[in-house]
Amino acid sequence: MIWNEAYRVPSDAQDDICDYPLARNLVILTVAVASEAIVSFMATGEQRNFTITLKDLAVRSLKL
Repeated sequence: MIWNEAYRVPSDAQDDICDYPLARNLVILTVAVASEAIVSFMATGEQRNFTITLKDLAVRSLKL
């Protein structure tokens, strides 16, 4: 996660090129995967790694 002090919330006029319907789904998917990693770490102490591919929206656990 990166803190961005210069971030601005997109306007209601839909004039932002990054403001498209799939963006919300990708954010929710990313938050869900990050939450799984955090909860798993808090419960077991195991650091889990995940990869998300946009072509098929697959979430895979990585073994390092």
